[in-house]
Amino acid sequence: MTTVLAPAGVNQGECSSRPERPQHLPRLSALRIFAAVAVVLCHVGYYFTSVRAVRKAEVYGYGGVEFFFLLSGFVLTWVWLHRRPGVRQFWWRRVAKLYPITLGLMVFAYLALPQYERIPGTRGKVLELTLMQAWWPRERVYFGGNGVSWSLSCEIFFYLVFPFVLAGVKRLHARGFWTLVVVTLFILVAAPVVAVGMGVAAPIRYWLFFVFPPYQFGFFLIGMLMARAIGRGLRVPRPSLVFAGALAWLTVLVGLGALYSLDHTHGLPRPLVLLAALPAFVALLGAAVSKDLRHEGSLLTSPKLTYLGIISFELYLVHKPLFLLLRPIGVWKNSGGLEGAVVFLGFLGVALLIASLVHHLLQVPIERALVHSHHPLRWLQRCFWQAWMLVSVWIFSVAIDRHCWDRETNEHESLP
Repeated sequence: MTTVLAPAGVNQGECSSRPERPQHLPRLSALRIFAAVAVVLCHVGYYFTSVRAVRKAEVYGYGGVEFFFLLSGFVLTWVWLHRRPGVRQFWWRRVAKLYPITLGLMVFAYLALPQYERIPGTRGKVLELTLMQAWWPRERVYFGGNGVSWSLSCEIFFYLVFPFVLAGVKRLHARGFWTLVVVTLFILVAAPVVAVGMGVAAPIRYWLFFVFPPYQFGFFLIGMLMARAIGRGLRVPRPSLVFAGALAWLTVLVGLGALYSLDHTHGLPRPLVLLAALPAFVALLGAAVSKDLRHEGSLLTSPKLTYLGIISFELYLVHKPLFLLLRPIGVWKNSGGLEGAVVFLGFLGVALLIASLVHHLLQVPIERALVHSHHPLRWLQRCFWQAWMLVSVWIFSVAIDRHCWDRETNEHESLP
């Protein structure tokens, strides 16, 4: 039987020796792809099914974003728990990972998909260019351009404060640790309740408790605290059973949400759903890490799933532009049912292929060039061909758009 140890600062024998901490946790990589697919279903799943209940259930895939925040806080803390990150170096590495591909897809959305994506005004473009759009309480701004990039606006904020919060988390003893856990959960629960009681308008509540970076930081911080606890010896007993129970709870939650949505114009409030899902997310994460620390093999440790988890970031960024780009020419057309499921799997396969190409041909080379090159001209020389590829893709997309526009215009003119 696994012994559960105190998480931090406890002067007991079981905490006197530091547990082994492998850097590679394959189950966490595998879980990323499932969270990414949940977000894909949330955004485009409606197009591939005619069953109303399924459409309502797919909407709750937005919880995958919160799981990403939780996971991000855990992984960064796990990596840096016993090391001291150089603040500037840490910031530069995170910007090098997030910014170039995000900028490219933002420009792509502005140029190739202006009639589909919400294109904000000048203020919105500047905010998205600097990954600050999630701080502005207008949907046209925070969901503007490549709409999914709002979450990266939150991530940039998390990375900005992470080195300083980590320094505090490392110093926590048992009482301070559990106090911070309770305070964080209290704020996550109480803030939406207070906002409703004060009569804050629904659109502002949506922004405050689903988009606004300081509120979302609570989920990131829970992930940090989990890494601190597990790094000091905490283990989940019977992790397979806990993992299965967490999946069952998420299934029930989505089912209840779908049933509620069938009889109401709007679904369950997002803060309520996310807070109800948080214990399951924590259980999934804790159980997965506990099994990884035991070096137990399973389907989630397979190289294929691990690789899909690695490219899940690119899948998250490219799936919606890809869907919007090819939808006008009928590539994803289906009648729902089994045909819709098959077409969706085809779409997901194409999206994963594009994500893999973006990862290997753009994301990784640009990130490496930014991190390792100290000479701007050398970096520009290395990345010239990636920029050429982006321009080529844009030209191709504009040609498709013009073809679709001309075809629709001709059809309209031919009508009596």
